[in-house]
Amino acid sequence: MKMLLSCALLALLHHSGLAQSPTPSPFPGWANKGATPNPAATGGSDKQQLLGTWEGFVSEGDDTRPGQRRMNVSLTITPDKITSGGAGNIGEGTYRISGSNGKLQQIDGTGTGGIYRGKVYQGIFTLEGNTLKWCSSDASRPRPTILRTNYAAGQYLIVLTRKQ
Repeated sequence: MKMLLSCALLALLHHSGLAQSPTPSPFPGWANKGATPNPAATGGSDKQQLLGTWEGFVSEGDDTRPGQRRMNVSLTITPDKITSGGAGNIGEGTYRISGSNGKLQQIDGTGTGGIYRGKVYQGIFTLEGNTLKWCSSDASRPRPTILRTNYAAGQYLIVLTRKQ
């Protein structure tokens, strides 16, 4: 559960609202199924672009090869909080989107309950169409600089597709 919440909080906190060329869906056949329009196309704010329900997985590496999927993850993002679930684990926290470094946006998540309360998870993200790639670090670890899982550094990449 610790990894799931830290992945979810860190990834969402650093997510960018840049609309890029569409990335193939990590879930064949789900490309636009039940998806809401991307607010980036209508000039929405960074937070507005993240709102909704997302489903995906934690990647073993950088998500460039099949078979790198480790664990299913689901997120619900509202203007005020992120709720994560998957593999029976649920966590909750607040988030703040800050600066960017080119294509990568920064996001900071703060746990609001249980063992996560008050812990800050730094992360980065990209949003391309309805695909969100979010990499976050364990609490008190440095912010990731690339979208890649690195267990030794306590960094986890999650790849999500917007459901609604």
